[in-house]
Amino acid sequence: MTEKQILKSSLKLFNERGYHDVGMREIARELNLSPGNVTYYFKKKDDILFTLLQEYSEQNTTFYEKYHTESASIAGFLGLMKNIFYSQYQYRGVYIGNYIVQKEFQSTDSINYKSTSERRKQTFQKMFTDLRAEGHINANDDDIDFLVSFITLFGRFWISEATIFDKSPDVTQAIKHYIRLLVKELSLFATERGKLSIEQFKKEEFG
Repeated sequence: MTEKQILKSSLKLFNERGYHDVGMREIARELNLSPGNVTYYFKKKDDILFTLLQEYSEQNTTFYEKYHTESASIAGFLGLMKNIFYSQYQYRGVYIGNYIVQKEFQSTDSINYKSTSERRKQTFQKMFTDLRAEGHINANDDDIDFLVSFITLFGRFWISEATIFDKSPDVTQAIKHYIRLLVKELSLFATERGKLSIEQFKKEEFG
């Protein structure tokens, strides 16, 4: 039994039942182990959570890094958001936007959610500023502030709405739905060049 298998089974249970409703005994039972075998690798459930959050963060970092290797475009931005949404779904039981997860770390220094949120906003600020510089959106500074607030809110809560009645929806169709909503929002600010980029993305993603 490896650490990786414990993480995989823990994530599965967190996704299915929610982080708050899964204990170390349930994780051990899922793996047909004694609780002691699990605590050999992870002393507390918090340790499992923190490791999974690190995995989630590292995966998203690779998406952002890939995005920044190319010229800014709306198609590229939408592709990035699609990947981020899939990542959020994969880690939906533990991702940092999860309210229960936020509460878990309020009394610790393991994760500074406020700092993480500010970094996210700064990243989106630069992305939208770059889209404006590349001629993909027509937006003043107030518009960019609005877009940053919108995408932050949207990115934090779309998955809560998508899973409110079904914890395991058709992820492909769900993400397509929310990406279409993003397309409509960005279309309001898109220049002619931006609209061409949107059409390119829609053709590749939706046919």
